Amino acid sequence: MKIGYMYKMHAYPPKGGNHVHALELVQGFLKEGHQVCVLDDPAMPGVSNFSSSSAEDLQAFIDNIDVLYVRIDARYLGEWPEVGACMEMAGSRPVVWEINAPANETLAFSWLGGRTLGGKESPLKRLKRWFHASKKLPSIKREEALRRELAQRVNCAICVSSALQGYARELLGVSDAVVLPNGGPAIPEEEIKQRRRKRLSKDFTVFYSGSAIYPWQGLDYMAQVIELARDRAPDMRFLLAVNQNTEFLPEGNNVEIRQGLNRQQILDAICSSDACVALHPDYPWSPYGFHNSPMKLFEYMACMAPVVTSNRGQMAEVISDGENGLLASDIPENILDQLIKLKVDSNLREYIAYNGWKTINNGRTWNDNVTITLNIFKNHLR
Repeated sequence: MKIGYMYKMHAYPPKGGNHVHALELVQGFLKEGHQVCVLDDPAMPGVSNFSSSSAEDLQAFIDNIDVLYVRIDARYLGEWPEVGACMEMAGSRPVVWEINAPANETLAFSWLGGRTLGGKESPLKRLKRWFHASKKLPSIKREEALRRELAQRVNCAICVSSALQGYARELLGVSDAVVLPNGGPAIPEEEIKQRRRKRLSKDFTVFYSGSAIYPWQGLDYMAQVIELARDRAPDMRFLLAVNQNTEFLPEGNNVEIRQGLNRQQILDAICSSDACVALHPDYPWSPYGFHNSPMKLFEYMACMAPVVTSNRGQMAEVISDGENGLLASDIPENILDQLIKLKVDSNLREYIAYNGWKTINNGRTWNDNVTITLNIFKNHLR
């Protein structure tokens, strides 16, 4: 099979979850013996890269594929005209969308950016947020109208969460919409043990991985938890792996910031930690609520690290509280309570860690995602 994958980024080497997603799928398709064509990503290993600089280049891309696979996220298709052009050129070829976000995800910066957890927001600041969001609404409306128009040509939507399945069916009108969350790496127990041997600190270590600039990454929660832990759990150490250094990063003698770790270093840090956190706020402005598929959650579990995560959205669908992870509210005291629970009960810690690892290896690895995605392609090629 010849797969055309459009994702509009340089995904190799990976610098974030969106890059990892594209990289894992591409390499998985190649490993299964299929050909992969991409646009404007010459560094991606093993693919046939095409330019998007002219209609002739796009036609050459389409002429070399059997199925067109398009990543849909918060970036506007109105600013990516190659998608519409390639879908039109595709003719009778199946078109599959990989839906990662509705257009209204751009409002996250309006409603979540720069907030102070637990602090009272002044009426003036809230008005500024409302005004910032209101200016975006017309462009969001235009973008969703364009998506609905293009979606009439979509054969199937692969949605990373059940919330986005509802978005695909109800707003975009794609009836054949399936849920396929992000995956985790298939890491054998022996490899996990080898990575754990690199551990340097004997302190109980809590690991956080995420961006310091994206307000849906839960960094504000972490800052409050770290502050509380100075009194309630002074021997608890927090390791934060981020890509950017910003004013929102917490400081103190119980926190260490590591910037710019590569993926292997991230996996080493996860395996060497006693607990990992994946905290995400709700999206009250959106009819779909929290719609993301937090890749860090799956990577933590794949590394056999016990997870504390938010009790909402896909996290609550994947995690059975007390079995393969611990669910927490948005209250920092409750998040710290869950971490302390893991700290004082080593049996619970090991039980949850192992069950989380089994959850990933029983159908939630990237290899499983590749198999499911390829089967969808094959079904629409018949």
